[in-house]
Amino acid sequence: MTYELLIETSNPADVALIKSLLDSEGILYFVHGEAFSAVRPLVEPVRFLVAGDRLDEAKDLIAGLRLAYGPMSAPPREDGNAD
Repeated sequence: MTYELLIETSNPADVALIKSLLDSEGILYFVHGEAFSAVRPLVEPVRFLVAGDRLDEAKDLIAGLRLAYGPMSAPPREDGNAD
């Protein structure tokens, strides 16, 4: 089985949310760099690798998320809407 890169992020809240979504759908994944994200958040992001045969499903699953990618939460939208 091959694993493909799904997404990279340094935000701990994003990491928890993505893990929860992947777990809820039974998508097999590995998280690379999570142990070091608190020590080096801007140097090496957390990488989610998912089973290659479920990559498209995983992409669809996270497509609507508004992720921060950095160590801080995403700033509020200018129009004031949550989404």
